Amino acid sequence: MKKYLLLSLIIFSSMIISAGNPINNSDKKNTVLLSGKVIDKASGEELAGAEIIINDKTYYSDLSGMFTAMVEENTKEAVVKYVSYNDTKVNINPYTFNTITIEMPSK
Repeated sequence: MKKYLLLSLIIFSSMIISAGNPINNSDKKNTVLLSGKVIDKASGEELAGAEIIINDKTYYSDLSGMFTAMVEENTKEAVVKYVSYNDTKVNINPYTFNTITIEMPSK
């Protein structure tokens, strides 16, 4: 009988503790995974080490020109920079696709 009383007390205590600490998801923003590839516009060659700036965060393309980024659902634009290339603004819409190809024009 003491075991059941103790178990009931533990369960009841945990219910009170969790009721006093509600989970608040209103401050969390929904994010989606965005991936892409940065290439030279003329040759189609992959550009390794390109900077992809999205919402004040910087990501870099890997050796094959690929990158991934966790972005907020309402993200509209990315800026891509690479040495000897013009900076490129890209409109993105994470609602309609999750993979983009960024073509960089050389200077």
